Amino acid sequence: MEQRLELFTSQPGTKYSAATNAEGRFSISNMRVGGPYRIVISYLGFQSATYENVSIRLGEPFVLNAVLSQEGVALTEVVVVGKRDAVFNSRRTGAATNISREQIEVLPTLSRSLSDMWRVTPQASGNSFGGQNSRFNNITIDGAVNNDVFAASSSAITPGSNTNTQPVSLDAIQEIQVVLAPYDITYGNFTGAGVNAITRSGTNKIEGSAYFFGRNQNTIGKQPNGLKSTTFSNSQYGLRVGGPIVKDKLFFFVNGELGRVQTPTNLNAGDPGALLSIRQADSIANFVRTSYGYDVGSIYEQQARTSNDKIFGRLDWNINEKHQLMLRHNYIKAFDDAISRSATNFRFGNNAGRNNNEQNITVLELRSSLTQALSNNLILGYSRVRDYRNTDGALFPHVQINNINGSAANQVNFGSERSSTANQLDQDIFEVTDNFKIFSGNHTFTVGTHNEFFKFRNLFVNNRYGYWQFNNLQDFYNKVPSRVEATYPITSNPGEARFGAAQLSLYGQDEIQLMAKLKVTAGLRVDVPLFFDKPERNPLAETAFGYRTDITPKSNLLFSPRVGFNYDVLGDRTLQLRGGTGIFTGRVPFVWLSNQFTNNGVLFGTVVQNNPASFQPDPNLQSTAGSAGSTYELNLIGKNFKLPQTFRSNIAADIKLPGGFVTTLEAIYNKTLNNITYKDLNIKGVTGNLDSTLSGGRDLRPTYGGKVNSTVTNALLLENTNRGYSYSLTAQLQKNFDIGVNASIAYTYGRAKDVNSGTSSTARSNWQFNQIVWNANDPELGYSRFDLRHRIVGSLSYGIRYGKNKISGTSVSVFYAGRSGEPISYLYFGDVNGDGATQNDLLYIPRSASEIKLVNLVTGTAPSTVTTTPAQQWEALNSFIENDSYLRSRRGQYVERFGGRMPWEHQFDLRILQDIGGLIKGSSNKIQLSLDVFNIGNLINKDWGYTYSLGNNAATLINYTAKNGGGFTFAAPTGNTAYQVNQSASRYSAQFGVRYLFN
Repeated sequence: MEQRLELFTSQPGTKYSAATNAEGRFSISNMRVGGPYRIVISYLGFQSATYENVSIRLGEPFVLNAVLSQEGVALTEVVVVGKRDAVFNSRRTGAATNISREQIEVLPTLSRSLSDMWRVTPQASGNSFGGQNSRFNNITIDGAVNNDVFAASSSAITPGSNTNTQPVSLDAIQEIQVVLAPYDITYGNFTGAGVNAITRSGTNKIEGSAYFFGRNQNTIGKQPNGLKSTTFSNSQYGLRVGGPIVKDKLFFFVNGELGRVQTPTNLNAGDPGALLSIRQADSIANFVRTSYGYDVGSIYEQQARTSNDKIFGRLDWNINEKHQLMLRHNYIKAFDDAISRSATNFRFGNNAGRNNNEQNITVLELRSSLTQALSNNLILGYSRVRDYRNTDGALFPHVQINNINGSAANQVNFGSERSSTANQLDQDIFEVTDNFKIFSGNHTFTVGTHNEFFKFRNLFVNNRYGYWQFNNLQDFYNKVPSRVEATYPITSNPGEARFGAAQLSLYGQDEIQLMAKLKVTAGLRVDVPLFFDKPERNPLAETAFGYRTDITPKSNLLFSPRVGFNYDVLGDRTLQLRGGTGIFTGRVPFVWLSNQFTNNGVLFGTVVQNNPASFQPDPNLQSTAGSAGSTYELNLIGKNFKLPQTFRSNIAADIKLPGGFVTTLEAIYNKTLNNITYKDLNIKGVTGNLDSTLSGGRDLRPTYGGKVNSTVTNALLLENTNRGYSYSLTAQLQKNFDIGVNASIAYTYGRAKDVNSGTSSTARSNWQFNQIVWNANDPELGYSRFDLRHRIVGSLSYGIRYGKNKISGTSVSVFYAGRSGEPISYLYFGDVNGDGATQNDLLYIPRSASEIKLVNLVTGTAPSTVTTTPAQQWEALNSFIENDSYLRSRRGQYVERFGGRMPWEHQFDLRILQDIGGLIKGSSNKIQLSLDVFNIGNLINKDWGYTYSLGNNAATLINYTAKNGGGFTFAAPTGNTAYQVNQSASRYSAQFGVRYLFN
């Protein structure tokens, strides 16, 4: 006779039931995350057992091994309080981090963002996980796609990220899971990490909250340069309510939230540490106004605005005991003003713009328990995302003046920002996922499919109205440009790429309980990309370079076999070994493929010329800039290009130590199978080696010259490479104390190497800014832009409940993150090797003045110019090298790509919550006051908590000029370091909140 198992939520309305098989095993799938649940186990002739307060967590099975007593032996019902274990559970194989609702409520946060939550993952660094490109992550909500699959921005990993909005309000989130090496085959579409957030649902009880969080200039500290922020405001306010529509059957949850931010710019003209004085800025502005009739915009403080409106709604329907339906919709409308200034880059006001976003995302999920042995989970999703940019001021070519104050790292920008004048993106995504499970003895079989269908319209014309560079201020006043780049339509198409695509996945796996202590998961996933449209054909590409422009990646079957295991060594969950190995297949960011649809030589003409004869100020006449004749850029793709793939393995041990401490030791290794690399096929070849007089014969890098075809500016080929790897080693210690204290600390050491980190959206930028020594078309293996190195994370929290019914309470939590500084490269400014790229040549570090040919450096503008001699420059350069530990170690050698590091960063964040409440007619009502303080160390000591930044993580230290036989100049950058202190992020910032809760 079978045992009967029934589960009820603490609120009536949701019920699950199952019966054991012949071996006494039972399994219930597709349960809602959360709880608490009440479990009742009964069997004729035996005493029933009841388990109270059981909660189900995302990705963590609740394992229950029940033993019933005969009724004659024990006459009273057994009641046990169930406890889940995030660490010791049989389904845990690879590295994963679960963030519960309780953690979400106590973790410090200012932006109320998902990233403020997932930073507790030891292997995380910003939006990168395990040393992988953030574009290779997969973000889902309720298991449905919520990724920016186009990935036009390296930081925009969810729709709307470029407007600084969150994909959903934190108040609508129940739980978050981050997986780096999941050997469950249903996880896919990433080679970085998978992040899934589960949203809240309603119950039979009306409950909700109204809240406000805010900060202003009075809650933030002074900048490191001593300036106090002027008028500044950041506020978020909203409301959430959940409850029944039909008791026990139909439930609702809604959340509305508004965010409003107004932030002043830093390092304005004349500020301490600013690149330009007021006199210099006024001089440039007046010259442009007089010469060209253009207003460059403000040189003083500007208020940048950010706004977002979010509405979320969810319905849950208990159709019957076998079927449950969920339907939700999420709407967001947002914008963000894009203007910033740094110690090395001054932007005039009209170089700013505004990013706009509007999105509607709908998801339907049907969970079905068909029989005791069969279950199914179906997800349907549709996303409609619209993005576009505006520019400030009248249209004018983007102008960049380099070598400000003699330093190759310094630049001034004005005019219409070159990437924003023609920039729109429409994304429509439809998703179908279905997972069918079969429970048979000690096997759980899963057969499923995940399919995504995409439709894109991307209008993006970089340098649409011209991008001009001048070597220095004097050349600018003399109207002598050093370089021009412009792209312009030559047909009625303004530059739109319209195409459809899909990625289909089929998979199957067997989860086997080989023995009581050992569970093994083995499966196979097959992904196949489809492209429904082709770019236009340009025969010249075939005759000149041997590649067609009208091809897309082949629909190759990409196989991802995986196997994982979990071994309870002693059988009592005190020592757990786990791990696995397998292949993970991701999406290719579609922005990289969209380049082919526009840069095929049919839609655009392109001008790229060094030392043009004159400056063309008319934005509508940029096609006349440079030499006469029509030229264009070609973006090509390899015949066998494949989606990103990595081979990933991990091994870990979880150990329960005396005193209730738990330690985890984890190692993850990734070997690149398919990543990206670029070649410019229009480079004719090697012409020799670098002129020996430039380095005393020490720098012998090859030089290049000539073009294969003069009609083409660049012929950029996107291909795969299997060169690259990453690994991380993590040690973690944690303990939950009975007195309400929870503590955790983790250390991770990681390294990542690649040949191209894929930091840009355009083919040309991915090629020309990929730093090299020898050959830009065959880059050496180097450190990745996402190389982690050292990271420490720790958290400590204490909570206590008191008063009648324990409704009131206090909690205090601290989060710490420390890391070795971000990786940086050291470059020449200028095209040292003649490959056509001006900021990709890594430095040779001279041992003496005889190993670098320095020439006179003239700064300032006539008649007040200043000349710095080669001897004076060498003294400054030699001192700079000696004061930089990495450069000092590379004397007589080339620097490595991203081989240097910025200084270590340490940040402590604090959250204090105070609940004050009571019962009103049996309902709990309370006021919650909160205080979040980020970088609290800076509040204690103004010299603590500094963070550092460097544009593109690349420092152009030494300027190269080809004039008069060639030579170099050097002026120490601001602060005598390659990087700068981040003025905004280095100060403490506090946020106050008030919330009313009822249930």
